Amino acid sequence: MAEVIDAFWKLLPKLPLTLSFTGLALVGGTLLGFVLALIRIFQIPVLSQLIVVYISFMRCTPGIVQLFLIFYGLPKLLLQVGIHINSWSNFTFAVIAFGLHCGAVMSEVIRSAYLAIPKSQYEAASAVGMSYFQSLRRIIIPQMLRIATPVIGNNAISIFKESSLVFTVGVVDLMGQAQILTQRKYGITLIETYLAVSFIYWFFSMIFGRLLTFYQNRTERKYKIMARRA
Repeated sequence: MAEVIDAFWKLLPKLPLTLSFTGLALVGGTLLGFVLALIRIFQIPVLSQLIVVYISFMRCTPGIVQLFLIFYGLPKLLLQVGIHINSWSNFTFAVIAFGLHCGAVMSEVIRSAYLAIPKSQYEAASAVGMSYFQSLRRIIIPQMLRIATPVIGNNAISIFKESSLVFTVGVVDLMGQAQILTQRKYGITLIETYLAVSFIYWFFSMIFGRLLTFYQNRTERKYKIMARRA
């Protein structure tokens, strides 16, 4: 037990890196997903079809394969057009890879949430003199968030857990530090190290889940109050 606690304290300093990675990938993926969703919603020719292929590829191939493609393939691809990115950090490549994957997932979440809003909502907003963008900001997007929040939250937890793959490209996160600790010179065995790292992932995933449930319940209560007043 003492070795597990010792491993825990040696792993904990790498938690901020893992959390920042999760946040950056989620924010970047959400912004990308919003753009992709808009293109599909408005059925922009050619781009819409290309995005369908992109989403299918991202959702049907392993995350570690996508990570390696970005880490090893993107610098060579951009070098063909005279762009040198070999000086970028391993962390940056990992964020790009996970952001691209997250974007594919989020685009479907956002598009589904948008399509779930009845057309009567747009018609009612137009009837009271709102422009399309005003109706989006005041009526549509709040309802979309209510619909999409559970999936967005689960996606955040998934990215947090899947971030354990980034050590394969040299990022010293929680799993990267765990690999270092298993070296004999630290005197901590593999079992104790992975028990400690699994506890960290489990504990913070549970915290994320509780925060998500709290936000959902609060949003639902607010929505019911507004519905009664209407």
